[in-house]
Amino acid sequence: MNVFKRIGDIISSNVNSALDKMEDPEKMIDLSIRELEDAIAEMRSTLAEKRIELVKCGNMVKDLKESVERWEERSRMALEKGLDDMAREAIKEKLAAKDRLKGAEEAESTLKEMINSVEESLDKANGKLTSLKETSLSLKARAKLAKARLKVEKQAKTDESASYARRLEEMKAKIERWEALADIHHDSVRTEADKPSFSDLEKDAEVEKELAELKSKMKDENKENV
Repeated sequence: MNVFKRIGDIISSNVNSALDKMEDPEKMIDLSIRELEDAIAEMRSTLAEKRIELVKCGNMVKDLKESVERWEERSRMALEKGLDDMAREAIKEKLAAKDRLKGAEEAESTLKEMINSVEESLDKANGKLTSLKETSLSLKARAKLAKARLKVEKQAKTDESASYARRLEEMKAKIERWEALADIHHDSVRTEADKPSFSDLEKDAEVEKELAELKSKMKDENKENV
């Protein structure tokens, strides 16, 4: 039954939605066609085998029905002759034949269902193959377009990332220039702050005058003490 599952998978696959995932869509489309052709060939082979089995099974059912009827007649003949033991033996054979007939009929029914299922799957697969072949050129063209579009989108994203990185570097350079200007301004302000004012100069002169007077006074005191 694996062939039925595989055919079901192929028929139910959505080629269009798979295009985006294919690294080489054209080869994948050709591969899908070949796989479908192989599956169809396998189904045809399986179908031929099952039809042969069905014929054999049908013949067996026919033979077993005749056997049941024949043992039924023999049991009647034995009873008519008053041969109960032989009648019993005939009835046992008839029941055994009926059991075999039941199994053969079930097998025949299963084979018919299987053949019907394979035939339906084969019809769908043939239709799918025809459609796939008819649209393969269109699908390949769409695949190429999708692949090219994806490449362009990836390139655009790459360019966008590069542009963002470039803007980031430009902003970083601006910040560094601003920081440098701020440092220059700070140094300038600090230099201006360190420069003495006239008031400071006057106070320094007064301090020096007082210091000189104090030194002179202390020198005079030392002389007097001597």
